[in-house]
Amino acid sequence: MKNIYILICFILAGSVSSCSDFLSSPSQSSFSEESVFRNEKLTENMIFNVYSFFAQTNSHRGRFQPYYGMNTDIEMVNATDLTDATSLCNYSAVPANSQMSGTKDPNTWTCFYNAIEAANVCLAGIEQYGNPAPDNLMGYFYGEALVLRATFYYDLLRGWGDVPARFAPVTSATIYMEKSDRDIIYKQIINDLEKATDYLPWPNESERTTTVERINKAYAKALRARLCLMAAGYSQRPLDDNDHEGSEIRLSTDPDLQKEKLYPIAKKELEDIVKSKKCQLSASFENFFKDLCQDKVDAGGESLFELPFADGRGRWMQTFAIYHYDKDKYLNTTKKGGQNVPTPTLYYDFDTKDLRRDITCVPYKWQGGKQVLITSEPTQKEGWNFGKYRYEWMQRVVSGDDGINQPYVRYSDVLLMLAEVLNELDDLEGAKKYLEMVRKRAFKEEDWSEKVEDYIARLLTKEQFFNAIVDERKFEFAGEMLRKGDLIRWNLLGKNVKETKRKMDDLRNYRNDYTNLPRKVYYRQMSDGESIEVYGFNVGEDNIPQGDGWQSVDWQKAAITDARVERFYVNEPDKRQFWPIFQSDLDTQMGSLINDYGY
Repeated sequence: MKNIYILICFILAGSVSSCSDFLSSPSQSSFSEESVFRNEKLTENMIFNVYSFFAQTNSHRGRFQPYYGMNTDIEMVNATDLTDATSLCNYSAVPANSQMSGTKDPNTWTCFYNAIEAANVCLAGIEQYGNPAPDNLMGYFYGEALVLRATFYYDLLRGWGDVPARFAPVTSATIYMEKSDRDIIYKQIINDLEKATDYLPWPNESERTTTVERINKAYAKALRARLCLMAAGYSQRPLDDNDHEGSEIRLSTDPDLQKEKLYPIAKKELEDIVKSKKCQLSASFENFFKDLCQDKVDAGGESLFELPFADGRGRWMQTFAIYHYDKDKYLNTTKKGGQNVPTPTLYYDFDTKDLRRDITCVPYKWQGGKQVLITSEPTQKEGWNFGKYRYEWMQRVVSGDDGINQPYVRYSDVLLMLAEVLNELDDLEGAKKYLEMVRKRAFKEEDWSEKVEDYIARLLTKEQFFNAIVDERKFEFAGEMLRKGDLIRWNLLGKNVKETKRKMDDLRNYRNDYTNLPRKVYYRQMSDGESIEVYGFNVGEDNIPQGDGWQSVDWQKAAITDARVERFYVNEPDKRQFWPIFQSDLDTQMGSLINDYGY
């Protein structure tokens, strides 16, 4: 297999040198497959090789994280120029995109398939030589490889829709492969995840599951539930024609992928997680994100799994954190953070008493070692920042890549998925208790009567509860790359993106829902020399605040330029739910891959 393995890297990645990381493990250069997969340490090294593809330059680290899932009703790329980078966010990408095609290192598609090939090799080797069982270490590695492969497929399906289904090590007969119907992949990985749970311990039930950086049973079950909801939901699908132009938004026609089949599966998996008591909500929404920024990776809390990045590898903060214009005591470099930000309307969608609002949406950047409010100065990025991610919360001062993990599944997601599933299965009362758990953390106890108990009591129908879930997931997961997938499966992407563009224009011009907002926002520096005090974002805050040092700005005009509104989406979002297969990937596949959706 070794020679064909090298050939596969050449075909998929486009050059031998681009496969150096993929081929660096001892099993491919010094050992036979049998000697590797009969040895626990060498097998674990092969598993680590699969993990390594999360951190490849153009994989999650530098391409998928910055660009996937932006420009929804809650998240947007913080740029208005029409570039190859912004086109990946505003529904205008083309196959020749320079960010994704013809890059020096393997691009996202190639990295994902290299990871899948590495997982396939592990699975085949362990099956043949490793004697995997639920009570041995080879069994754990086997379950881990199944879940890692499913994770990379999950992101391929989110990014591209229909993709090739590769579930065995590549041979000379399978180097070039056409796309498969995504339903084939859904069924395979949903079944794989069921199998994997037989081999995986719960968090903290083994040495390797004491950290959220390794696969565990809770994550496998949560991912299976997420895939069940996704597979049973809506998405853009090609028409059965020869010109590859037409498409439609529809549910799967596969009888195995209907809600009545998949939602009971999701229900059981999610209830298993809850009943296990192996995960729990953090007591504070803010503290969960502080812990994330401080590299706390102990299992058993709210995080079920995080994409693991070493201290000097990964750009989660560079992409999503509060923007720092220049060097300061928190960051030893310039212009980091603020690449992806909340939509200007998200702050106003929150209940004013929701504790998540001021953690999720912050109106300042850092410049000159202090917080500064947005102004029209050219050195400033526009608008809001995600306050969930802050260099100032870190315990390390970074100079480039930050190494903060990507939160991939949280326990609050388990609770809200379970609430959604139970509602769809006509158990409205059962669903309410899980929504209640999430909302109680979101409000002070003194507000529970109104904002939790009374709010939930008013949800009397399946439709009302569904709409509440749509809102709750918006407030809970903004800035976590889940929203686009949610909107697609609910068939709300086009509707909500268009509505958000209209709302941004209304907000900029103080129309409709925003008529009564103050016209000026006031700000002043605090005595600590770093923080600013802000007044004027809420209805009723129209008067000039007392005290010295206040400055004012027409916030909406400064934060929402004409270009930002105009370029929020370029093409019909529901015609561009997925990226095209990029040109360098088409070129290496000798005509076996063809773009649909009019690309």
